[in-house]
Amino acid sequence: MHVPRALPVRRFEAVKPTLPRGMERDGFVALVDAVAFSLGIGAAAMMTFRTMIAATKPSAFKRGTEEPCCYLSQSEIAHKRGVTACRIRQHEAALVRLGLIEKRTMANGARSGFSGCGVFFGAAIARVDEFLSLRDELEADRRAHARLRGQRSSHKRHLKGILCELIECQGMSAEVERIQQKFAGWPSGQALHRMSLEDLQNHEADAEALTISASQLLRETHDRPLENERSHIQDTTQDSNEVPCNDHVDMRSVGKSTRSTVSGPQPGGSVRCLEWQDGVASEAHKSKFIQNLGCDHLYGLCSEEMKMWLDIERQRRGRLDFHSFVIAAQKRLPELGIHPSAWEEAVDALEEDTAMLCVLITDAKVADPEVTILSAGGYLRGMVRAQRTGSLNIMGSLIGLNERNRRRH
Repeated sequence: MHVPRALPVRRFEAVKPTLPRGMERDGFVALVDAVAFSLGIGAAAMMTFRTMIAATKPSAFKRGTEEPCCYLSQSEIAHKRGVTACRIRQHEAALVRLGLIEKRTMANGARSGFSGCGVFFGAAIARVDEFLSLRDELEADRRAHARLRGQRSSHKRHLKGILCELIECQGMSAEVERIQQKFAGWPSGQALHRMSLEDLQNHEADAEALTISASQLLRETHDRPLENERSHIQDTTQDSNEVPCNDHVDMRSVGKSTRSTVSGPQPGGSVRCLEWQDGVASEAHKSKFIQNLGCDHLYGLCSEEMKMWLDIERQRRGRLDFHSFVIAAQKRLPELGIHPSAWEEAVDALEEDTAMLCVLITDAKVADPEVTILSAGGYLRGMVRAQRTGSLNIMGSLIGLNERNRRRH
């Protein structure tokens, strides 16, 4: 009688969590480090995590056939860390509680590679997508925080100039004293770094509201264009879509627009059109072109995206002034992918006035289908480099934008 042979039992082992393509063990540690504070991991516990994970096989994070494991005893880890074994136990307990490691030990608590007992990292690897999303959120918040700090700094510079002129015109009236007292209560620049994003958002909004109210008070005081508001950015009821050039500039020297690929500006002259003096907003000698630039004319040179931010500022202020353009430029930075450090570098090298014009020019060229900008941030940094070599030509760029707008209309 034929007895059928039993088929061998096929054993299926669960596939262990692995890192996504392109990420290695060290990159994973850097990712956890970036989100550690938000996860509640203290600096000391994170150092213990790094020490343990450094004792694993890098290949185990990619294969999926074995789970990365640290077989070092708590005493060995403590020796490497230069702390007591008691501290390592505390750190491991915290890491287990936060879902970063899993401990599998023998009955006596021993760890051994032969018995497969130790500290395993599969739980953390399985959360890599969560950590990536959290890192992106933290980076977005960090950039928003930097942008808000920059806007608050702009409000501070602007309001300081307004107060100087208000005191000169009105003396210490009750309203001026109220504004000055509120201004004096603003937190320092260092204190801004310690504020939560929500608190900073509220403070920046209050700072802008105080600056707007002071600007309105100064405007009511004067029947002439305000020195602090920059005479070249004047209040006007002219239609913002009409941008006639009121400057007698020879435009024949501006070359015809062609499609080109640029990684930085191609300036053709040295111009320092605007500057700050003694920490107070004051007009310097500016070219006739800049002096005659009206608010609506400059608005007409902007991209549609920049105009949206300017329209918001116009609605909030009841008019556009030079400060509106500075704030709108700062709000365009993240949309252009420009890192806050590029703006800070531009402000340091060019002062805030010219830095704003550089962003306006960069933004307008990014929006121009006839010009290819590989990197808006790189282009802005290129303008800063051109300034340092004495080859930045703001006037030429603005005239070029004006000429392109004329041809399109």
